[in-house]
Amino acid sequence: MFEEVVKKFGTPLYLYDANELKNRIEYIKSKLEGYKIIYAIKANTFIIPMLDDLVDGYEICSYGEALICNKLFINRDKYVISGVNKEEYYIEELLLDGVKKFTIESLKHYEMLNDLTKKHDKKINVLVRLTSGNQFGVTEEDAKEIFRLNKDNSYITIKGFEYFSGTQKHSIKKINKEVDYLIDVTDRFEKEFNIHLEEVEFGPGAPVYYFQGEEFNEDEYFDELKLALDKIKGHTVSLELGRSIAASCGSYLTSVCDLKTNEYGNTVILDGGMNHLVYYGQTMAMRIPHFEVLPKRDEEEKIYNLYGSLCTINDIIVKNISVRNLKLNDTFVFKKVGAYSSTEGISLFLSRDLPKIVICDRLGNYRLVRDTKATSDLNFPDYK
Repeated sequence: MFEEVVKKFGTPLYLYDANELKNRIEYIKSKLEGYKIIYAIKANTFIIPMLDDLVDGYEICSYGEALICNKLFINRDKYVISGVNKEEYYIEELLLDGVKKFTIESLKHYEMLNDLTKKHDKKINVLVRLTSGNQFGVTEEDAKEIFRLNKDNSYITIKGFEYFSGTQKHSIKKINKEVDYLIDVTDRFEKEFNIHLEEVEFGPGAPVYYFQGEEFNEDEYFDELKLALDKIKGHTVSLELGRSIAASCGSYLTSVCDLKTNEYGNTVILDGGMNHLVYYGQTMAMRIPHFEVLPKRDEEEKIYNLYGSLCTINDIIVKNISVRNLKLNDTFVFKKVGAYSSTEGISLFLSRDLPKIVICDRLGNYRLVRDTKATSDLNFPDYK
C-alpha cells in the first residue's frame, strides 16, 4: 500500500484511509450505542467527505471551517456553529443560509443571535456552553442571565448545555465528575426556569496513545465512559469527538534525503519535518511514535537521530531510534497522524512547500485531494 503511494505521488505526503476511518467510527458507535457523534472538524477537514454518512453532525468553529463545509455541500442541519469568536458577518450569513444550531459562549453571543434572528425572522436552537475554568463558555451566573433574557423568546430555543474541558482525558474518574456536574446543573436550571432541556453535548476528550510502550485498554475505557453517560436520563446526548475519530486513519510519509555520521552519531535528514508532523505529548523528540520503514530489509540495526528539513535545531523528529541500516530515499511511515498534523505544524516556516494529501477511498483507489503547495507567496512582502 505505502510503496504504491510513494511510487505514484512521492514524499512528503499525508495519506488518509477511508476504510480505517469507517472502521474506527463503527467501533466507537458500537461502544457508545445510543449516543450521537459530532465530529470536530478542526481535527482534519480533508476527511469530511469520507465520513458524512457516519456522523450525526459537525462542530464548526470558524468562518473558514464553515466555508469548507459549504463547498462540500454538507447538510446545513448537521452544522453546530461553535467557537469563542463568532463574528457577526459570518453568523448572519450562516443564519440566512439555513443553519439552525449554534452554541453560546458569552452574553455577547446571545445578544448577537437575538438581534439577528429577530432581524431576519429566523428560528434557531442553541446550546449554552458552560466554562470549565478556561476561556471557553460562560459561568453559571451568566448562563442564568441568558436564560432570563430568553424567556418568551420565540426565535431562540435553548436546547441544553455544552461542556468540554479538554483533550486527552485518561481519567474516567474525572469524566464521571463532569457527567455528574452536567446532570446536576441541568436539573437545577430546569427547576429554576421551569423548562425541559432536551439535549446535552459533551466532549469526553477521549485519548489517543501515540507512542510505543504506552499501555491503554480502549475497550475498557469506552465501556466505563458509556456507564458514566448512561447516568444522564431524559436527554439526548451528543458526544463531540475529533482526535479519537481521526487519528488512526492517517499516516505521514517522508523520505531520507541525506545521511551523515560523525562523533555525535548517525544523523538522518528527512524531506519533511516538524512543520508537517505533530504528535500531542511529544517531548523533545524523546518518545518514539508508531512507524515503519520502507523498503523492508534484513540488515543490521543502527541508532539514528531523525531531523527534518528546517534550519532550526528544534526540527528533530525522534532521537535514538533503532532501525535497520538506512539508505537514501528510504521512506518513514509515521502512524496515527490523522488528527491535527496537517494543520498544527508550523507550515509557513522557512517557506517550504506544503505536502500532498492523498485519500485512499473505500474501494482502495488513491486520490490526490491537495497537491504540493508553495508557501513563498504567503510569506512574500508585497510593497506595491
